[in-house]
Formats: sequence, C-alpha cells, structure tokens
Amino acid sequence: MGDWRYVSLPPQDGYHMITSFVAVADYVNKNGKNTLMTFYARTPFINVGVHQEVWLEVDLECAKQNNITVVRRDIGGGTVVITPGEHDYFIVVRAEEVPRNPSQLYEKFLTPVVNVLKSYGLNANLRDQDIVVNGKKISGNGASTFGNAVVITGNILFQLDVDTMTRCIKVPSEKFRDKMAKDIRDWLTSLERELGYVPPREEIEKKLKDEFERSLGIKFEDSRLTREEIELWESLAKEKANEEWIYYKDNRHPDLHSERCVKISSSVAICHIDYKARKLLRITMRIVEKKVDEISISGDFFVMNPKNFLEKLEESLRGVEVNNINSVVRRIFETEKPVIFGFSENDLINAIQEILNKPEVQEVI
Repeated sequence: MGDWRYVSLPPQDGYHMITSFVAVADYVNKNGKNTLMTFYARTPFINVGVHQEVWLEVDLECAKQNNITVVRRDIGGGTVVITPGEHDYFIVVRAEEVPRNPSQLYEKFLTPVVNVLKSYGLNANLRDQDIVVNGKKISGNGASTFGNAVVITGNILFQLDVDTMTRCIKVPSEKFRDKMAKDIRDWLTSLERELGYVPPREEIEKKLKDEFERSLGIKFEDSRLTREEIELWESLAKEKANEEWIYYKDNRHPDLHSERCVKISSSVAICHIDYKARKLLRITMRIVEKKVDEISISGDFFVMNPKNFLEKLEESLRGVEVNNINSVVRRIFETEKPVIFGFSENDLINAIQEILNKPEVQEVI
C-alpha cells in the first residue's frame, strides 16, 4: 500500500474535530498520501450523526445551560458526547484500496487498533464496527466516502465521564437517564478501568503507528497538514458552526416534530416510530388522503454511498399511495444500490409497515 503520512495534532474544539478529516480527504482526492491522523477534544461536545435529527437526540436547554456545543458531523452513527477522556484517530485512504464490504473494511483498518489494545494484555476483539474488551465497548468507529477517499473515524476510551456523557442526551424520563448511565457503565469500558491507569497519549500514538505499519505493510512519514488543508479545514469548521448545517435534518421536516402517532382528521395522520434493525431507524410520516405527504428517515446508521441517498429516498416517497410504498422503496434500492451499514431494504419496509399498522393510521387509510 506504499507510504503513508502520520499527522498528530493538538486538542481541538468540536467543529474542528469533525472537519479535519474532510480537509484531509480533499488532499487524498488530489493524489495526496493516505493519512493516519490523531488528536483529541479540548472540551466536551455533543456529536450528532449526519442522519439524525437534533430535536430527537439532544436536550438543547441542558446543552445551553452547561455550555456544551452541539455539532453535526458528516458521518453516520449515533449521538455521542465527546470528552477529553478519549483519543481519536482518523484514517483517510484512497477508495480503490478499501474493501467495498463494510465488515471487511472495518476488519482491515481496525485490526491495528485491536492489536494495540492486545499489547496491554487486554482481551480485545472487533465486533461489527466497534472494538470490545471482554464484551464491553472501548472503541466506536464509523466510515464514509468523500469523493475518491474513504474516511474511517474512531476512538479509544481512556476514561469514562458518565455524567457528562448522559447529562444532555434526550431521554423520556430521569429514570431512563439513570438506566442509560448504568448501561454505559455496564457496556462501555476504558483503559483506566481495564488497566488501573491511563497510558500516556504519546505511547498510544507510537503503538498505533507501529501496528498500522505492521498490519498494512506500510511506512509512515511523520508530517504536518499542508497549507491548503489548513485553509480548507478552517473554512469547513466555520461552516459546521452554522446553525443551518447543525439543524439541516430538523429543518427539512419542521412539521414532523412528533414522537407519537396522532390522527389529525379523517384523512390526515402523523406517526413516529423507532424501529430496531441492526441500528436504530427513526421514521416520522404524515399521511394525507392515503398518500405519503412527507416522511423523515433518521437514525444512527451509516450510509456509505451514494451521498444523498436518504434525501432521494424521502423525495421519491412523497405523494406515493400507501399501497405502493413497498414497490417504490425496492425500486429506489435497486437503482441507487446504496451501501448501508445498519439497516436493509426489508428493515425499512417493515418499519414503514409498522406505522401503517398503527390504529391512528389505519383509521385514515
């Protein structure tokens, strides 16, 4: 796979963290070297997946009161609170060197991270796109395509700040928040918990470099970002701080902010469901005169490509009679051939059918 760059950056704010790899992807697209980049968050921030609606995921009043920034990244997955207690890595590689199958992609590029954890005597294994130690998640990862570059983003949890991680996530009740905190303690772990201490970041970075070189058969050149990358990075960070981007998914469907099923009239109903596929599908749909008037599809899944598949899918379903929804979904999947990690064509059809089976919807169709 040839020579790669290795870039280590100082701590960053949320807007710069989620845009750094986009600037590097632009560099790789212009025949730049494949790149491994590492750094960590300067302050906590709430990191919302590109396919999620902020209003469904974040307690915005809490975030404001605690001065915690809300950031929307360009990659899928769920809402997470990023804290300085983790170390993040970004792998940016030419698409032709990446397996098309998501499982093979993660196996190829996350095995070095697994090996770093094993070097500390930990029982680390890859589970889907996560890395677990004794069954508990210690590393979350995602991937997306930017032109002819694929970006794999991930982290290693050094310490768990459970209070910060749960405080401003939207939940139905405080009892549920307590359960979420317990689940985090039960299902997540950290180097501090497993080892009894936190290794120096410099030590982790050296081990990552060594393992990537060994596993991928590459050689790193210690490097810095180019001037062009930095200029683009600053521009992108400024764009991501714009509320139009942060709330773009919410603003696509301002009239669909409902978390339940409601019959509006004899011919109109709005219904929301959360459907558990491999990942979570959140669907809100308004039905008027037995047709899909509007639909929002969000969740913590990953759409590798095509880039705007969800938007095309939502637009294609508008105006479709409820009896024809399945055929339209199948046609769009057949023509667009999306690469999705987290739900399938059948999952989507089943989720929509659950909405159509709701009593409030049955009364209008």
